[in-house]
Amino acid sequence: MHASPGSQLIIKGHHVGEPDRKGEVLEARGPGGSEPFLVRWDDTGHASLLFPGNDCVIEAIHHAGAVAR
Repeated sequence: MHASPGSQLIIKGHHVGEPDRKGEVLEARGPGGSEPFLVRWDDTGHASLLFPGNDCVIEAIHHAGAVAR
């Protein structure tokens, strides 16, 4: 799994009614943008180091004016 600083990271809720947890990737500390990721969580504002599991989705950042290919 790869991410860039500024990407949105989402961990899906594990149980019915459990909300997704969202955060911003601050750093990718592994080689080539791989995990672990330093993430600032939207709900608490705290940052933590994360080794994502299969319940994690990363949404890449899109720059204004960029052309999708």
